[in-house]
Amino acid sequence: MRLQNATICYMDLFSGDLCPEKTAPARCPVLTSLLALLDRIPALLWATDRALQFTSLTGSGLGAASVRAKDYAGRPIESLFPGTGRTRKALRAHRQALQGLGGVFNVEVGGRDLEAHVHALRGVDGSIVGVVGVALDSTERLVAERALRLSEQSFRLQIEEAPYAIFRATESGQLLQVNRAMLVMLGYGPEMEADLLACDLPLIFATAADFITLRQRMLDGSSVQGFAATWIRRTGEEIQVHIGGRAIRDAAGAILYLDLLAENVTGRKQLEERLIQAEKMQAIGQLAGGVAHDFNNLLTVIGGQIEIALEKVSEDQVRRSLEDARRAAERAAALTKQLLAFSRRQVLHSRVLDINRLIEQLSHMLSRLLREDIELTFALGSDLGSIRADPNQIEQVLVNLAVNAQDAMPQGGRLTIETSQVQVNERAAEPHGNVEPGLYVSITVRDTGHGMDRATQAHIFEPFFTTKGTGAGTGLGLSTAYGVVRQSGGHIQVESQLGQGSTFRIYLPRVEGIEAPRPPAALGATPRGSEVILLAEDEASVRKLISAQLGLLGYRVISAFDGANAIQVAREHPGNIDLLLTDLVMPKLGGKDLAEELRKTLPGLKAVFISGYAGHAASPTDLDLPATYFLQKPFSIQQLAKMIREVLDGDLR
Repeated sequence: MRLQNATICYMDLFSGDLCPEKTAPARCPVLTSLLALLDRIPALLWATDRALQFTSLTGSGLGAASVRAKDYAGRPIESLFPGTGRTRKALRAHRQALQGLGGVFNVEVGGRDLEAHVHALRGVDGSIVGVVGVALDSTERLVAERALRLSEQSFRLQIEEAPYAIFRATESGQLLQVNRAMLVMLGYGPEMEADLLACDLPLIFATAADFITLRQRMLDGSSVQGFAATWIRRTGEEIQVHIGGRAIRDAAGAILYLDLLAENVTGRKQLEERLIQAEKMQAIGQLAGGVAHDFNNLLTVIGGQIEIALEKVSEDQVRRSLEDARRAAERAAALTKQLLAFSRRQVLHSRVLDINRLIEQLSHMLSRLLREDIELTFALGSDLGSIRADPNQIEQVLVNLAVNAQDAMPQGGRLTIETSQVQVNERAAEPHGNVEPGLYVSITVRDTGHGMDRATQAHIFEPFFTTKGTGAGTGLGLSTAYGVVRQSGGHIQVESQLGQGSTFRIYLPRVEGIEAPRPPAALGATPRGSEVILLAEDEASVRKLISAQLGLLGYRVISAFDGANAIQVAREHPGNIDLLLTDLVMPKLGGKDLAEELRKTLPGLKAVFISGYAGHAASPTDLDLPATYFLQKPFSIQQLAKMIREVLDGDLR
């Protein structure tokens, strides 16, 4: 009977009928315990009659949802679950419960997300007298689920938008997932993901052994970082990549899949190669310039002494031997001039010129120079503008390139010379390699010869490097071209593949205006004089030779072994000094500074500058010297005497 009374109290609680003992809880301990329990359950609990009007509403969830039970007494369930969609869900579930079927629906009450469960409320006789429901607060769970979805979405977005290839593969290399960056990296469109997934990972590697090594390293260790490899794009182009990854295992240690990430480092590798190449060329240039400087001093002495000997010897056989020696010295001087061109330390007599006109004038010589089985064609652009360069040196560059092209086409072929105007900006700089942004006149020399591999291309601009047989070339043609172009402020590049010919591109800065060509000066007879010349030269053998040569021409020479000594000699000299003849590069004090210092006390002093090279100057004007007042070693006594006479007889210093 006690159990039956407890059941009746429970029913009365949810049916809304007052239990006779509710007014005296102490008389009904079961009801008291139930009320206390229901008030503390972290949920909403309610009961309705068959008309689906609330008969009871309790639970600690009322406070969290800001709901007061007394506001809903006797009201329909729609009042607690407002909104068309929410009301419809609640009514459907409650009506199912009235038919003896349980129902579940999600609803929001007071800003809290609830998951509600409803069932039939039966009387003592088992008949359905209403509906009993409980709603658990699912806000935290839903927030967590939403956060998880957002996190997953963000993670997927990060993978898709990452600048690196992120992909998953089986242990054997079958691709399972790839991101957008990997599609782009390998040359696949967004709609071609299936095509890439069908291409197993080992086939992407240029060398399958690289994939095997990478996989083994991941299987042997926990992860791999910075693995260098070459990939093949869909177009057949090679790219350099750095790969990192790890093997994902199950609880038993078996491999589930490989997670990998790859970075395209092709551009970085190219920049590194260019930097290494530039540093190498600079080092070789410094060495070549130093060697050429020393050789020019030696050749100046050799050539000068031969000239003096020729003046004193009348025997034909001896003269012929001396003439042979002089020609050998001249050939040696030509070689050192090429070394100076490579090291960008030769003196260029630059002027503003029209490159198309220069090529047209050169075309006749090129047609005679090349074999008959070489087809020579020109494609000269219009409205190119002008360049500033030494025309003789640019002609030499084109001749060297043409001769090299001919040698690359032993069975004949086609040589094309093109000109165009090129605007290089920050965004378009990459196709032009390391060319700085600006406006250029471009000269392209293209052949259909046997081409070159990458290893050969890395060395072609180095002095004395040649692929020709012994005695077939000096290896200075391309190095001279490189030096002339760079000294003129331009760039020279090569593109070549074996069996597909070679293309050389020259970029020279565009300038405004045109200068008329200067007529070459005739040497004529060796002029003489009687003036006083202060000679400053740190190379003793050169100083001795020049002093002797000028003495034979009637000049009075006072000598100094460097700039500081020249100042002392000048102060101690009792008479006038008419001209300073000085080397540009000397220890303690160089020639230019020496001239400025002497002019403080000798304001009318005139000067002629000589040197084995002009440092890094592109022309005498870059040294702030008139072109006619500079003479590059080695020189003949006739050239020196003529220049001295021009300076002494001229109005300018």
